[in-house]
Amino acid sequence: MGQRPHSSPIFAFVILWLVGWTLRVPVLAAPPLATRIAESYGLEAAGIGALTMLPVVAIAFGAIPAALMIGRFGLKASIVSGVLLMAFASIARGHAPSILTLFSVSVLMGFGVAVFQTALPSATRVWTPGHIAFGNAVYLNGMMVGEMSGAGLTLPVVLPLAGDDWRTALLLWSVPIILIALASLFVRTPSANFATSEVISGKRLPKPSLPSWNDGTVWQYGLLLAGSVALFYVINSYAGAILEARGETGALTWLLLLYNAMPLLASFLVLAIPGWIGRPGPIAVSAVLSVTGLAVFTFFSGWIAWSGALLTGFAASVELILLVSLPATVAKGQAVTRLTAGMTLIGYGVAFVLPMAGGWFANQLDWLEFSLVPSLVFGVAVLLLVAKEHHHPAYT
Repeated sequence: MGQRPHSSPIFAFVILWLVGWTLRVPVLAAPPLATRIAESYGLEAAGIGALTMLPVVAIAFGAIPAALMIGRFGLKASIVSGVLLMAFASIARGHAPSILTLFSVSVLMGFGVAVFQTALPSATRVWTPGHIAFGNAVYLNGMMVGEMSGAGLTLPVVLPLAGDDWRTALLLWSVPIILIALASLFVRTPSANFATSEVISGKRLPKPSLPSWNDGTVWQYGLLLAGSVALFYVINSYAGAILEARGETGALTWLLLLYNAMPLLASFLVLAIPGWIGRPGPIAVSAVLSVTGLAVFTFFSGWIAWSGALLTGFAASVELILLVSLPATVAKGQAVTRLTAGMTLIGYGVAFVLPMAGGWFANQLDWLEFSLVPSLVFGVAVLLLVAKEHHHPAYT
């Protein structure tokens, strides 16, 4: 007989929040340190963008291998190993002997994130079976606080503790992450069967089918997701270099802190108005606002540009939350997994290419702000997809 779950699994909730917190900390600790890393390796604008976006694309393309790993080695082992891989790969970035090695360990770090990010939804069912919805809310809240922590606390807190050495700063960020991974080993599961697969009423779920790449709905929602992800990450990737070129370096610390607090505020807004989920109107409005904010940040300077960046951070986060919630609203059963997988691969794959292309064009034109333009143009184009829909049809 399996062990019965606790009525209030407080420790499991704590671990879920902490593991969620680690999801974005190493990824978003890189942008504040980008100029220092670039000086160490002689990186140009495209290379700076790759520091942030290579882990992101690894998260996208690592989702399917991560699912296979979870099925082979079990849920808890996959979460612990994924967190540890991410932490040690982040440390290795500070000791990479070449640019190729730097980018390679950045990809490994992203794959580590993919492993436990893919496992977390199942973990809420396994570790908190009586509180699944609340468990999801807990780890997503942790992820949003982690976004704010990685980007906002690196310069004012971690870097001074590291003696102004960016390599040591990455090491310091990894210490609590390693401890969180070890603490995850002590989470108790209600049944051994939960360790390797999801079970409902004693029955094993069928393996989800792969997304169909000639499915127009997958591409439509995937490109919408790409717009929200690209607009959010392109500012994180290039804000430091752009503000330095404009002589506004003094604003970088507080701007990144506020910018990466926007996802947390956006989540509170969507929680307060849950009726927005599944409706195209709020997605369209948030997309328009995020594009407008990026245009302001691109073509203006000073407080006007900073306000535009914050608008993009908030609106793109609202759009992202609504889009991530969409598959469960318009689909059922295996169709939810198919749509989610397809959206993730398309969305994060395209979102990787856009900032990289912007960095390349910026180098060719010797105009740093052009690093934002491909994402801006794509954001405008993808609005046409939103405008065509008055409702989201059921997806099967």
